[in-house]
Amino acid sequence: MASQQFFLKTAPFPGEEPSKYTNLYLRHFGSGMDSIVLTPGQPKYIKGHMEGKRIAFTSASHEGRKWGLELRKDGEQHAGWEKVEIVEREGSDGLLFTTGEEGEVLEYEEEELAGEKVWKGWMVCDWAHGYPQLFWVTHKLSGELPPFCHRVQIVREML
Repeated sequence: MASQQFFLKTAPFPGEEPSKYTNLYLRHFGSGMDSIVLTPGQPKYIKGHMEGKRIAFTSASHEGRKWGLELRKDGEQHAGWEKVEIVEREGSDGLLFTTGEEGEVLEYEEEELAGEKVWKGWMVCDWAHGYPQLFWVTHKLSGELPPFCHRVQIVREML
């Protein structure tokens, strides 16, 4: 039996004021694309739950199918960020919730690379789909974020 269901949504990065990217829900873009976009309304079809250290999503309208939250590593972190997607039958291991000022905050624990953690948090960018899109920040980010991006936290909203 699955653990209790939840939605994921954005919260301000610690020490920052709320932005236009605050309180937006993570949604599967669809249309044959696995991208995660952010919208003000709760997802209609897909709900998350924990399976060990993975986040799985199920849908009442697609019984028997399952998707996972996947932190991609396609670009070898050269740009300082990578895609986050909702992918059928996949999902990254090492996701967990910690207690933060905004509630239960989603983090990623993974192996260190040359003594440094690769995962540095989340960011949202005005990107190609017409909605803000979620990315994860890597250790390769040096300096400022692009002007069309903003750091956020991802928090759990229990159902």
